[in-house]
Amino acid sequence: MNQIHIVNNQEYVIIDRNFQIIDSSTAVSKYAALPEKIKPGQDIRLSFPELIGLEATCELIYNQQQDNFTLKAIARNQADNQVIYFDIYLEKIENYLVLLCKDVTELMVLKQSLMQKVNEAELALSSLKRFENCTNRIIGSMGELLIITNASGIIERVNRAAKTILGYGKSDFVGNHLSFVVNDPKFDFTQIYRSLLKENNTLVKYEFTCEKAQGELVEIEFNCFVVPTEVKDVLNCVYIGRDITIRKQAEAEIRQALEKEKELTQLKSRFISMASHEFRNPLSSILISADALADSQNNISTEDFNFYVKFIQKAALNMNSLLEDVLLISRQEAGKQSFKPEKFNLAEFSQQIIHEISLTYPDRKVDLTLEGDLSNFSGDEKLLWHILTNILCNALKYSPTKSIVDFTISQSKDQVIIEIRDRGIGISPETQKHIFESFYRGNNVNDIPGSGLGLAIVKRAVDLHQGQIIITSEPNLGSTVKVIL
Repeated sequence: MNQIHIVNNQEYVIIDRNFQIIDSSTAVSKYAALPEKIKPGQDIRLSFPELIGLEATCELIYNQQQDNFTLKAIARNQADNQVIYFDIYLEKIENYLVLLCKDVTELMVLKQSLMQKVNEAELALSSLKRFENCTNRIIGSMGELLIITNASGIIERVNRAAKTILGYGKSDFVGNHLSFVVNDPKFDFTQIYRSLLKENNTLVKYEFTCEKAQGELVEIEFNCFVVPTEVKDVLNCVYIGRDITIRKQAEAEIRQALEKEKELTQLKSRFISMASHEFRNPLSSILISADALADSQNNISTEDFNFYVKFIQKAALNMNSLLEDVLLISRQEAGKQSFKPEKFNLAEFSQQIIHEISLTYPDRKVDLTLEGDLSNFSGDEKLLWHILTNILCNALKYSPTKSIVDFTISQSKDQVIIEIRDRGIGISPETQKHIFESFYRGNNVNDIPGSGLGLAIVKRAVDLHQGQIIITSEPNLGSTVKVIL
């Protein structure tokens, strides 16, 4: 089992999809109903009966149909008759489910105490001084930062944790607006204050980017609420915050990993679809021809024999060409495609490519226009062959019979501009977002054969030339591909 990084050093238990314990942290047993059952091979539900009934939810998380699941404020009686409160957080990491436990006893006690004292203040203003002294002691011992502002957002009070976490002194806070600390375009104190008034006596959660004294940015999660002051109908705002920078970074990494996995799954699906379709036709041709040769034995004419042999050769060449494209895109994506520029005559090179392609598409025409001196072009001949061949083949393949494809090459200062325009089926706006992805094909190609690799190969070859490719297209009106090298 690879090492699994647990955020914020929380206590954890790693389980498989059958709820069998794989590994655990040393101190996680303090949260367990049966601490002695926290050992590899045991069913986690013996120690955490709160999971009973959540098997379906755990399966969804394991299958990545749900990101995570949280059980809040679970109470557990200790051997010394004390009660601890903790949160359980379930998520998938690698091939396991991870149960994270976080002690929230102090926070629960603090919230209960604060709310109790706020209610007492509303009922009896005469007890305000006693409540203030109690609050001071609680605030001083808090590990989470606390900031209290007036109705205008001016900071009136902070606790020791706020000064420690953000690095400012008391004089830096008091008298300044809260925006002095919160460096976030989403922060609008007026809107927050109105929201807190509307949700009176309710905790409202916000996440903001704050700037420390040293200029470092941190992500703070605030639980906010309003409390009455000694002045009737005047309320102050209380912000209790904790640093969630590491958690946010971990969440971003997980989202990125999930997105990458989704892309790989889609790529795999497109490859399987392409391979099953594109290999089936030439394989069928080879099998049909081989069966015909086998059945005819000595009764086949030389003409028929040559026909079937050429049929087999053509099908094999098609399969080999497809495999070459797959290998080429694999080298390009792995960064192993070499770039070897040399001088050659681009005009003659282009004419030779047109001649080769015309043998495959004899019922279509390429109209070549050359502008400027192209006799001393510098580039990678092999990569340029892939660029021109793929673009021209696409233009001819997706154009109606007897149509003309305009092929223009011009030189402008130190650039060569290649433009190929067809009058074919075109590319839909939705497809244009994905045209350079491997194995991706448009939704309007119907039964026209293709691997979905052509433009992906072209894009990477153009990038190796440090060039640019621009495609404009409209469905049923054709496409124009411009390559600038």
